[in-house]
Amino acid sequence: MASTASSAIKGAADILSLYFPIIGAVKLVVGEIYQIYENAECNKELCVIMVDRVKTAECSMDKIVRSIEKNKEDFHKKSYYKAFEKFKNILIQIRDFTKSVSKLKGYKKFLNATDVKNKYDHLTKEFDKCMDELHFAIDVSSAMDRELEAERVDKALEEVEQMLANLGDKVDTIAEDVGFIKAQITKQIDVHAKRIDPNELGDPMVQTTKGSVIKKIYKSAIDVACKPIKGQNENELAILGKLGQSPRILYFYGQSYINNNNVMVSEWAERGNLRELYDKFDIPWTRKIQIAKDIFQGITFLRTVNIFHHDIRCENIFVLRDLNVKIGNFKCAREVNGVSTNLSSLVTNIIRWMAPELIEKYKRDPSKHKNESVYTINCEMFSFGMLMWELCYEKLPYESWEYIKISDHVLTGERENIFEGKFKTFDEQQIQLEFIKIIGEAWRHQPELRITVPTLSLKLEELSRKYPIPPDAPLLLKDKELDLDGQKSQNRNQTLKESLLPKFDDDPEEIIEEEDIIIPLEVGTEMHKKKNYQEAWNCFKQNAELGNPAAKFWLGYYLHYGYHVEKDPIQARKLFKEAADDHNHSESQCRYAVSLLGDLNKESNEDIKDKNRKEIIRYFELAAENSSKPNVDAMYYLGDIYVNGKLKVHKNKERGVNYLRLASNSNHERASVLLKKLSG
Repeated sequence: MASTASSAIKGAADILSLYFPIIGAVKLVVGEIYQIYENAECNKELCVIMVDRVKTAECSMDKIVRSIEKNKEDFHKKSYYKAFEKFKNILIQIRDFTKSVSKLKGYKKFLNATDVKNKYDHLTKEFDKCMDELHFAIDVSSAMDRELEAERVDKALEEVEQMLANLGDKVDTIAEDVGFIKAQITKQIDVHAKRIDPNELGDPMVQTTKGSVIKKIYKSAIDVACKPIKGQNENELAILGKLGQSPRILYFYGQSYINNNNVMVSEWAERGNLRELYDKFDIPWTRKIQIAKDIFQGITFLRTVNIFHHDIRCENIFVLRDLNVKIGNFKCAREVNGVSTNLSSLVTNIIRWMAPELIEKYKRDPSKHKNESVYTINCEMFSFGMLMWELCYEKLPYESWEYIKISDHVLTGERENIFEGKFKTFDEQQIQLEFIKIIGEAWRHQPELRITVPTLSLKLEELSRKYPIPPDAPLLLKDKELDLDGQKSQNRNQTLKESLLPKFDDDPEEIIEEEDIIIPLEVGTEMHKKKNYQEAWNCFKQNAELGNPAAKFWLGYYLHYGYHVEKDPIQARKLFKEAADDHNHSESQCRYAVSLLGDLNKESNEDIKDKNRKEIIRYFELAAENSSKPNVDAMYYLGDIYVNGKLKVHKNKERGVNYLRLASNSNHERASVLLKKLSG
């Protein structure tokens, strides 16, 4: 909360601490928008357009935040700080809009395609305005781009309108069927793994084993690895059943039974894992680019199917005969929304690649596993940065260090040493420097500042285009042929580590004052519960001015009941409608309908009254059937309307009773009373 005395925020580090919560919220919303697009039932094209815009903005945001030293004057400006908050709020509205138009049932909240297009135009206009204020680069700025985009939107809406017209009243039933089918498919994939007849697994010409893994020939043609199934492999089998589509994931053929053991049958990696490869050979730099790109494509694929690997390191990257690489060993993997994997027993093995926030979790009490949402895509990016370091220098990070020493080192913001090697060609030197930049951006201490999936994907693509593998290049080099860290040189290069870590100097011209700090909306609602109405009003007003739709509801609520301010029912109704439309806020939808209902008898014009009746029923239905939080009061009102034929609707007792039962089941007293009357 802001202090009463105004004072300037001191230091760029303090400035960054103001931005971190906003950046974190932006990342969360962006991830939700991607997820909505992936699960869209309709209007896929419109969702693609929104995702493209959001992706571009996210990349631009990351770039500007990472180069804060160059942009520090902007970050200290009050207007820039508030523009960042507006950016977050407009993304929330884009998320809610995309969610609505991506589902047949959600699309019904709009009156028609024109209503959708108007909402889209408003959001993109506000979005572009935010981008300009934040100096974010936008790829859709030209008039031609906008014209083509508008045509795509119109076409997408025409298709959905035609679909809805063809389906008529069947929309709700079909939407439910689609959800049911998706659930059944997911369940089937998770539960069943193909059984392979042991007779289909023959012996190779030369018997080969790697530890407990045995090489076999599947269907007389395919080299496979047979690995004994133990208790810890059950989750791995469930995860592997989903991953057959990606060429960057070690292919899982199924389960079988050989040598008195249940085994999992997977693709055979002739050259072992990546750590074993770099222990035997030096890997040419152009090939390292290809390897890093292929691994990251695998991680990106896992992200699209909502799976975290949890153990990204060279030892879990498997190398085929042709040096193609694939991600394997999914025993620690889990679905994004699943129960967090307990890594307590493995921490001593994987701590070298573990993000600081995860180390902190296990250091608090490594013997206890709490289902905290600590592991995110940012943890995976940190591990990939450490894998890049391992690949860059072809050795184990923090080699010979003990668990406690690594833990303390990383938690204080320290990292592995970065040295520049000695190279025969300029290109090799430049490739290592590009690797070093990526490593520095991936292992930042603050999770929200780490390089993002889209940005890193572009960087690796650009590197592979700029430095392709020459057709006459050797596949691998003799071990220790390359001077990767300059140790072979008598005058070893100075460490580059300091240049990678962010430096934040105090800025003598701070502009943001403490009183300008945006109080989170959740804090405002807590103030309201404690009847601190003045401070709560200030919080709601501050957030509403920055475009937060939920804050508009609270302003409307205060204006409706006269908390701290004079009652203003007209302005309250306007704010309820804005929150209802911009945020799909169910309580705002209900309260807007109730406010219209209260004034219905004051209107003498029958045409306006008919229009308002339809508006009342529409918003009650939006509130009662809200996918995020169905409103119980709206269910009761609809039940009363349909049972008694109010607002000039045709009586529909069955529909009305259904609404009343739903409300009654949620302990709505008036609905329960009305149901008893009807049954008596």
